[in-house]
Amino acid sequence: MKENHKKNWQRGAAPGRAEEIEGAIQHHGTFAFLISEKAGVPDAFLRGRGLDLAMDGDRVLARVRPEKSGRPAGEIVKVLKRARSSMVGVLRRAGGSWALLPEKGNAPPAEVTGFARSAAPAEGALAVMEVKRWPAQGVRAAGTVTEILGDPGDVRARTDAILRARGINEEFPPEVLSQAAFFGTRLQPAAWKGREQLFGLPVCTIDGADARDFDDAVSLEPLPGGLLRLGVHIADVANYVRPGTALDREAYSRATSVYLPDRVVPMLPPALSDNLCSLVPSQERLTVSAFMDLDGNGKVLRRRLAETVIRSWRRFTYEEVQALLDGGKVPDVHPRIREAVLKMGGLMETLYRRRVQRGALDFNLPEYKVNADPHGRPLGVSLRPRLKSHRLIEEFMLLANEAVATELFNAKIQFLHRRHDAPDPLKLKALAAALGELGLRAGHIEGRNAAKGLQDVLRQAAGHPLEHLINSLMVRSMRQAVYAPESGGHFGIATRFYSHFTSPIRRYPDLLTHRAVKALLRHVKETPAVPLDKAGTHCSERERAAADAEHKAVDVMRAEMLKDLVGSVMDGAVTTVIDSGAFVMLGETGAEGLLRVNGLKPGTKVKVMIASVDTAEGKIDLSLESRPQQQPPQGGQDRWKVTELKKKGQGGNDGRSRGRGRGRGRGRR
Repeated sequence: MKENHKKNWQRGAAPGRAEEIEGAIQHHGTFAFLISEKAGVPDAFLRGRGLDLAMDGDRVLARVRPEKSGRPAGEIVKVLKRARSSMVGVLRRAGGSWALLPEKGNAPPAEVTGFARSAAPAEGALAVMEVKRWPAQGVRAAGTVTEILGDPGDVRARTDAILRARGINEEFPPEVLSQAAFFGTRLQPAAWKGREQLFGLPVCTIDGADARDFDDAVSLEPLPGGLLRLGVHIADVANYVRPGTALDREAYSRATSVYLPDRVVPMLPPALSDNLCSLVPSQERLTVSAFMDLDGNGKVLRRRLAETVIRSWRRFTYEEVQALLDGGKVPDVHPRIREAVLKMGGLMETLYRRRVQRGALDFNLPEYKVNADPHGRPLGVSLRPRLKSHRLIEEFMLLANEAVATELFNAKIQFLHRRHDAPDPLKLKALAAALGELGLRAGHIEGRNAAKGLQDVLRQAAGHPLEHLINSLMVRSMRQAVYAPESGGHFGIATRFYSHFTSPIRRYPDLLTHRAVKALLRHVKETPAVPLDKAGTHCSERERAAADAEHKAVDVMRAEMLKDLVGSVMDGAVTTVIDSGAFVMLGETGAEGLLRVNGLKPGTKVKVMIASVDTAEGKIDLSLESRPQQQPPQGGQDRWKVTELKKKGQGGNDGRSRGRGRGRGRGRR
């Protein structure tokens, strides 16, 4: 269950007493969650006939009451606001007419009242319907089919459907493209008049080998007295995307880029994201910089923000930086850059130790990447490496985000905080029980200092045969971070003030933070174009939609690869237990299947047979091994021998990569 979105549930409600509350829902077909944004307040579990009235993301009024466990549950009374105007499903003939079977769960079919000229009806095809009549008691939804996506068994069509169902648009309106192209393709000196020129500073970017945009660069300078000045330089997206423009409205609507195995759906048009706002080497680029002066213990003594212009000296991959940190040679590296990178390695270790000492959590989860061809067909899966170079960038970005939030808060400037509340005590209690069954000491995570208790469990898990499973259970027990106009602190990072500043190319909250920084630097009082509470709610909802699309697309591609292995036997480990059975992780594939067997516990190792694969839904059904293992088709299982890239050092991540080209350290903290 995910935590955090808006509702009016009151603490201390009498047991069994019903209250009407409102909020956005996550719809799972036969049940839903009303998402809470209030600190310490859990989501409400929804069921009943009212589910037929709503769609994923809709804002609803629900009647809920506390269950015996204390967690609120209830049913939908009415829909207050629709999240989108279309729905996705499969076309079916219904006598002399057509119906659309919605993608989500067991929702009733919608009536097709017509087809657009470009949408020729086809039995069994995935289609997009523009809704003209929403469902009501005894009345089905109805509308016009505007787009035929293709056969549900086609991976590309299935991925298209995943995006359409979540309101994620791939095409930019002509006006938006025109505004992005207006700025040209190359900067002229007049563009950086009045800015600090950092051309003599050895600045570099560090990204994945397949990265397509470079929105952050770093520098490190020695100062007298053994101090270091860390510079984090971020593309000045706010210089181009101005409030009230079509470009800004589109960026706000999208709120985030979406990274799928076969494509990227960017927040900004390529003219900006791939060019003027991409910090490519040897090209002048406008930036907003955060400078932090640090002592030998990693303590920030001074912070300074500035509008700057840089010229990156070099573009590094994570593997190249790791080679330098390991004492290896990398061609075409200026001596000043090499010296800076080596000092960055030492600073990273200091910052990491300091962050853990104050209570920050560092989960160790495997990160799988599904590789796809240009047509969207999956080719295989690889395990991303865990390198010190990943942690280096993560630590620097975390420090910059914290520094900017602290400066803005102290200056009493309005901005969107990145808030991460402490875990739900009920979830910690369940987690402690699950960890205890795995042989770990975990009762103390329910105490006052949950962070220290969780850190202790992470230390116990290090090197444990079920280390990744233990980390996964812990992550699932955390609340989801959200954007909010007030500071509630960030539990996972263990800091009072935290913002998103380092990725304005792909996250709208970062763009809002940049505008707040500019207001601070120019000594002006600027009122956000969109109220921050509304912007926080919208951006949090779009972030969840993007994450859901990313995960669903990966599930579909994994299922596509596993369909050739139906009847084969694989080793697995139970990850989650539910009423109908248990989810089992299949070897090192990163894929999970449902085993309809009760009585199992998390961590139980089982040998299972792949009983069936639903490639359209990305679902895998398993059974306990009941016959000798069949040989998979030639080459089938080879695709599931995970290609593990070389591992040097001990990297770190936040458990969630932003996907294609981003690598570790760019997660959704």
